[in-house]
Amino acid sequence: MEANGSRLDEERFPGRQGRMVFAYLAVQEGRAVPRDELAEVLWGENLPATWDKALRVLITKLRALLEECGIDRSTGLTSAFGCYTLTLPADAWIDIHAASTAIGQAEVALAAGDLNEARAQASTAAALSRPIFLPGEDGTWVEEQRRDLRDVLVRALECLRDASLAAGESGDAVRYATEITELEPFRESSYRALMQAHVAAGDPAEALRVYERCRRFLADELGAYPSAESEAVYLEILRSASGTSAGEVDRSEEADLEAGSPPPPGDEPPRRRRRTAVALATAALLIAAFATAAGLGLSSRGKRPVRILPNSLVRLDPETFKPTKVVPIGPKADLVVASGGYIWATHRILRYTDNEGIRNGGDRGLTRVDASTGEVRDVAGGLAPCGITPDPSGDVWVANCYAAGGGGSVERVHAKSLRFGRTFHVPTVDGYFRGLAYGDSSLWVGGVNGGPGDGRLIQLDPRTGHRHTIQLARYATSLTWSAGYGDLWITNCGEGSVSRLNARTKVETPFELPINNPCPVAVQGDSVWVGDWETPYVTRLPAVGFGRPQRIRLHMKAHPAGVTQLAAGDGAIWATSPDAHAVFRIDPKTNRVRRIPLRFAPWGVTVADDGAIWVALRWRKTFVGS
Repeated sequence: MEANGSRLDEERFPGRQGRMVFAYLAVQEGRAVPRDELAEVLWGENLPATWDKALRVLITKLRALLEECGIDRSTGLTSAFGCYTLTLPADAWIDIHAASTAIGQAEVALAAGDLNEARAQASTAAALSRPIFLPGEDGTWVEEQRRDLRDVLVRALECLRDASLAAGESGDAVRYATEITELEPFRESSYRALMQAHVAAGDPAEALRVYERCRRFLADELGAYPSAESEAVYLEILRSASGTSAGEVDRSEEADLEAGSPPPPGDEPPRRRRRTAVALATAALLIAAFATAAGLGLSSRGKRPVRILPNSLVRLDPETFKPTKVVPIGPKADLVVASGGYIWATHRILRYTDNEGIRNGGDRGLTRVDASTGEVRDVAGGLAPCGITPDPSGDVWVANCYAAGGGGSVERVHAKSLRFGRTFHVPTVDGYFRGLAYGDSSLWVGGVNGGPGDGRLIQLDPRTGHRHTIQLARYATSLTWSAGYGDLWITNCGEGSVSRLNARTKVETPFELPINNPCPVAVQGDSVWVGDWETPYVTRLPAVGFGRPQRIRLHMKAHPAGVTQLAAGDGAIWATSPDAHAVFRIDPKTNRVRRIPLRFAPWGVTVADDGAIWVALRWRKTFVGS
């Protein structure tokens, strides 16, 4: 802490607990923090009998330190109604907040094509997020902050990588991309970016070695192969390195052979020598892949096919689209997301009272499935989830719908421990809100008002609890974040509308769609995909501008269940339609649809980090309230 020419090093704080209290209050940016919340941060479940007195002593000592920096103890650190509030000067600068601000500005600048500003802000974010947060400390809150800073660092390196590639500085791009793979070794997209950076640097051989390293790592750690998207990048590099496309023959060399006058040894055309070297490298990689497959026992000879079960999560192989794993879960699964190496599924059964029609939460739950082992854990603690979204750290945020009117809450569920983190109450009327998304370091909560035509949206800072209310033209049913452009896409199932909200300007732009009841929405690259809840259509919109929407039909049946969920991943858009007993793959390049039949009624879909597609199956196509 530095202020007015004074510098207070950590040894000046009243011990480790004093440092922890100050750090926690500083991060809250003026939020009133209950005493028991501070006590939990300091002592966890091992509260001493005199914790209240010990906390007051720490606060008194902190006030004295603040006064040394010119902050009035009577206004800087105050207490009221069982809470403590740290009020710093308006121009106060806190490193981790500056890191989050810088990465947000860097991503906006990169999207706008301002490479210099993007690199400057990303460099600042990377420098501020590298140091360990509160070294020597542990605990849930400390680990949360470290995960958040790690996410900022990865985003900053990605921004620096992409800006360097765009500026033609491929050497820097390779350096940043390499560091990302070291920080996030399980993310295939990082390896693909590193391969492309090596190609840009004129080193395709090194790009091929990166693919082999990725393949070996996935095989050793997960018993899995790289995704089809990674393999496509690898094969394209092979073809480019050989100077020919698959199956193509060099006509000049063929003419030499037909003439019976092949060149003497050592005088082969350079192109032929290059292709021979690449062919040998390819053969070696194929042999290694075969040996790995044999060692892992991946041969299907003598094995029975996977049996599809109702009320289950089914894993589809990203290359063959065949079921490779079936995990039984609770009935009537609804939303499915992938986060933290797990697959999360919400269960939704709503019943209605006979007299007033108030929604009453019946059997609701949240299930976590380990994507690698298939282990199933139900999340206890009274959750009634109707919305869910991943957090960049790997945790999930859940929209917790209360049993009757009077409000709801948004709660963080830690991926590994399944413990609840931060909880934020939201002013709902009937306790039901489905719209929930994470983007721009904010939680976006939709459906926080009571009816169509009178919708509100809350932008919530998960670090500080600060919230900003945005008035919308219509009720927000479903939300999806567009990371590439900093926009939030909003659908209203009841009124058949979709709109784009600019996160910076808060300007809402409506779009007319040629479908009846747009509800699920997904974003990939430059396109936004909106599914029709009633009919088997998906509409494609440009993520920027006002291009003409494209209408894509999945199948022939049209009622009563159209498209229940969309997911983007593995180079495609995935859609579930219970009527068709199938999940559909839409190719973004051609808009072609591939039907993947499944027994029972697919309801939710997501794409895991390894490219595998996970589908939630119901016994039959039952609706909410049925």
